[in-house]
Amino acid sequence: MASITTTLETAVIKKLGLLKWLAGSLLASSAAFVAQPVLAQQATDMQKILSSKVVRVGAIEAFPYYKHDLAVGKWVGVIPEMMELMFGAIGVKVEYVTTDWGNASAGLQSNRFDVVGGYNATPQRALAIDFSAPISESRIGILTLKEPPTSYSQWSTLNTPEFKVAAVDGASTTRAAQKVLPNASWTLVKASNAMVMELESGRVDAMVSNHPTLMLYKQSKGAGTMVIPTPVVASPVNIAMRKNSGDLRDWMNVAIQYYQADGSFKAIWDKYLPEQQK
Repeated sequence: MASITTTLETAVIKKLGLLKWLAGSLLASSAAFVAQPVLAQQATDMQKILSSKVVRVGAIEAFPYYKHDLAVGKWVGVIPEMMELMFGAIGVKVEYVTTDWGNASAGLQSNRFDVVGGYNATPQRALAIDFSAPISESRIGILTLKEPPTSYSQWSTLNTPEFKVAAVDGASTTRAAQKVLPNASWTLVKASNAMVMELESGRVDAMVSNHPTLMLYKQSKGAGTMVIPTPVVASPVNIAMRKNSGDLRDWMNVAIQYYQADGSFKAIWDKYLPEQQK
C-alpha cells in the first residue's frame, strides 16, 4: 500500500512540475509577445527615421519655402532643398505629405509626418510641438499693387477698418500682423495663391506675409510695392517636430549649424531669393 501511495505521489508531483513548467513557459512567451510592441513604441522618432531610412516632411504650397512643381512631379523650394541636403547626408529619403499652415501642428501630433520646415516657433505652439534652432528670421511686410500712401510706413496708421488686407489663415505671420492691425478688415485664405488672387482682383488693398514671399512675388510678377512698416515685426523660421523628439531635434540643430557655417544654406536662399540676406 505504501509503495502504491508513493508511486501516485510521485506521478502527481511530476504532473504538477510539468504544469508549472508549461505555465512558466507560456508566461514568458506572453511577456515576450507584449514586450515587442512596447519596445517599438519606445523607439524615438530619430531611431524610426534611421531604421526606415525615410523622413516624412509636411509640405505647404508657399513658395519660396515650398512649391509642388507639377512639370517635374516633385516639391522644390528652400525647405525641400534643405531637407534633402541634411537627410541625404545620412542616407535618408525625404517623402512629402501635403498640408497647410493651419493644420501643420495637428499633422505632427497625429503622426501624419515627422517634421515641417519653415514653421515659426511661438510660445503657444511650443506647448504642443518641438522646434529646431532658427534657420532664418522672417520680417513681416505689406505688398500692394496701388501707389502706397505714406501711411503704409507705420502699422498704427494702417490700423483702421478702411484698410482691407489678405493673409494666409493660420500662418504665424498673419497672427503677428493681426496683433498690430486688430481693426483692419481681414480676408483670410488657405494658401498663398489664394491670397495673391485677392490682391490681384482688387478685393483688398494689400497682402500681408513674410518678407521672402513678398519679395518673390515682386520678382516673378515685376509689379507691386513692398513695405516693411515700423516698428519692424519679425519672427524666427524653424523646423517643427513632435513633442519630446529630443534626439531628432538635437541632430537637426547640429545639421543646421553645420550647413549654415559652410555656406550651404546661404546658397539655397540665394538660389531662390538672390537679394535676401540670410
